[in-house]
Amino acid sequence: MSATARPSDAPSVLDPAPAGSEPPLTDAYRPIRRIALPHAPVAGMLAAAGERRVLLADAEACAGRVFLGRSDLPHHLLVPLDLVRRADGHDLELPWCREPLARLLDRRAAENRPLAGGELVTVAVSLARGACEAWEDVPPEAEPPPGRWWIDDEGRPLFAPADDGAPVAEEASALLARAAAHTKDRVLRRVIEEARDALERPRRLHRALGALEDALFECYAPRAIERGEGRAADAGAVVRLDDAPELPAGPSPGASLAGILGHFTDPGLADAVGDALDRTRTAARRALGTGRRLPVLVGAAAAVLVVVGGLMWPSDPEPADAHAAKGATPTPSATAPATAAPGVPTPEPSGTADAPAEDAQAAAERLLAELADCAAHGDPLCEGIRDDPAEPFPDEVLAAVAASAEAVLLDDYGDVAVFRVQDADGAPQAVLMQLVRLDGRWLIRSAQALSGAG
Repeated sequence: MSATARPSDAPSVLDPAPAGSEPPLTDAYRPIRRIALPHAPVAGMLAAAGERRVLLADAEACAGRVFLGRSDLPHHLLVPLDLVRRADGHDLELPWCREPLARLLDRRAAENRPLAGGELVTVAVSLARGACEAWEDVPPEAEPPPGRWWIDDEGRPLFAPADDGAPVAEEASALLARAAAHTKDRVLRRVIEEARDALERPRRLHRALGALEDALFECYAPRAIERGEGRAADAGAVVRLDDAPELPAGPSPGASLAGILGHFTDPGLADAVGDALDRTRTAARRALGTGRRLPVLVGAAAAVLVVVGGLMWPSDPEPADAHAAKGATPTPSATAPATAAPGVPTPEPSGTADAPAEDAQAAAERLLAELADCAAHGDPLCEGIRDDPAEPFPDEVLAAVAASAEAVLLDDYGDVAVFRVQDADGAPQAVLMQLVRLDGRWLIRSAQALSGAG
C-alpha cells in the first residue's frame, strides 16, 4: 500500500476579512479572519462562537469538499454542524481543521515528542472509524471521495474530501505507519499493523472494527491528542495552535444526563454537569453517545463518572491513572519541569536540576492566587495563566475566586485535572475549573460558576 499522506503548510494567520463582507444574520458569530486553501480543507471565515472556533464557508462553494446526506452523523468525517443564513446566501458551520494529521505526526517526531501510547490508540481508533464511516452507504460500484486527514480544534481526526488527496483507507494506512514509528511498544505496534491489514479491505472493515478497538484499548487507555505549539518554517508566519474548548450550541451528549440530574440536584449543578460532559468526553467506546460535535476518545475513560460524582460529593480522591495498567508508559510532559506562564520570562533555576515538577494541586493553588490577583487589578482576561485567553472570565468566576477560595481535586488524568473551587468560609458559590498541562506548564483551560452549589 502506497504511502500517500502528504503534510501541507502550517495554518497561518491571514489577512482580516474585507470590510464589505456580508456577515451572518446573527450575533452568535464573531469574525476573526479569512482562511484560504491549503491552510484548511475548505476556504472560509474563521469565527468565534462563544468559546468555540468554527469555520463559516459558503454553502455553494463547499460542494464536493464536505460529506453530505449521511443517514447517521459521522464523527470522523468533515460534515456541516449547522446552516447559517447570510444576507446574500448561506454558510455552512464547519469544524475548524487546524492542521493536517500527517504534519502533526512529523512535527511531534521532529520535536522529539513522540505520541504517547494513549494518543496512538486515539489516532488508530479514529482513523479506523473514519474509514468505516466514509464507506457507509457507498454503492457497490462507487467509492468514497479522495481526501486528507486533519486534526480539528478539539484534537479530533477528521477526513476531508480533496481532489489531490488519497482514498480514505490508503491515507489512514499511511498515517498509521507513521504513527507506529512513535512507539517502541511491540504489542501496540502489532495491533496497529493489524489495523493496517484490515484497512486493505475497507468494505469489510466494520466487521473487524470491534475486535481491533478491544485490542487497542487493552494496550492503553485512549487520551486526547496533544497538538502543542507548532513552529512555522517561515519565521514571519504567525502560527497559533491553541486548543479552544467547545461550548455546546445545541443538543449534546450530556443533555440527557444533565436533565436527569436536574430533577435531583440544583439546576446550576445540572447545567455544569452537562458542560463538563461536553468538555471532558469519555474515551471508552461503550460510553460514546450521539450528538453534534462529539469528538471520539478525548480524556480518560472514567472522566464523566468522576466529574459527576465529584461535583455532588466534593472530596480529594486518589488521582486516577489515565493509562491502562498494562503497558502504561509515561508521557514526555509528565516529567517535564514546570515553566512560567506564556509571556512571563522563565527565571533561572534556583534549585537542583532534579527538582520535581509542579503537581496539579500545587498548580491549582498557584493559578487561583494569580487569577485572584487578575480580578483585583481589573484584568478579566488574565492571559498569562490560560491556554486560550480569547474570552474574559465570567464575572461570577472572578467574584468567587477573589475570596478565600480553595481548590478540591475531583480527578487528575495526567495532563488534565478537574477541580471544584469553593470558598473556605463556606459561601455557596463554587467554580468548576479545568487545568491542562502543556509542555510541562499548567494553565487554566476553563472555569465556570456552579450557581447555588455548596
